[in-house]
Amino acid sequence: MKKHIRLFMVDDHPFILSAYKNTVDRFRPDEYSVTHTEAADAREAYLAIKNNSNFDVAFLDISIPPSPEHHVYSGLDLANILKEKMPACKVVLLTMHTEKVRFQEVIDQVNPAGLIIKNDLTFEELLNAFEQILQNNNYYSESVIKIIEENDTTKP
Repeated sequence: MKKHIRLFMVDDHPFILSAYKNTVDRFRPDEYSVTHTEAADAREAYLAIKNNSNFDVAFLDISIPPSPEHHVYSGLDLANILKEKMPACKVVLLTMHTEKVRFQEVIDQVNPAGLIIKNDLTFEELLNAFEQILQNNNYYSESVIKIIEENDTTKP
């Protein structure tokens, strides 16, 4: 019997959402079935979290149109809401920005299962990240690791 994965994807670019969906749908189709819930902004995402009982994995863009009425201003806010409501959900944060994000702070505050710079993302990279996360491993893209190491002031 196939293992069912409930995937939540938030990005304000429809092309990116389609790319995630098409990639993940190719992940071991004989072993897994994936259902998708999508949102294009913080308001849609907040309502999706509120109205769903559980997601297994969430791909969250860090920079999304905010929802001030729900006090959700970024994917980081969504990640914290998800972690509170669905603690078993594996959160993967994605971003195009390297200069605006302090990755170690994101890791310390949110502790995501994954943190990926979109410029690192290829079909194979996303499948590898998805597999690692399903195996309860964390996954940080190469650029994230490099930036964290460069900013590590404890190194001599």
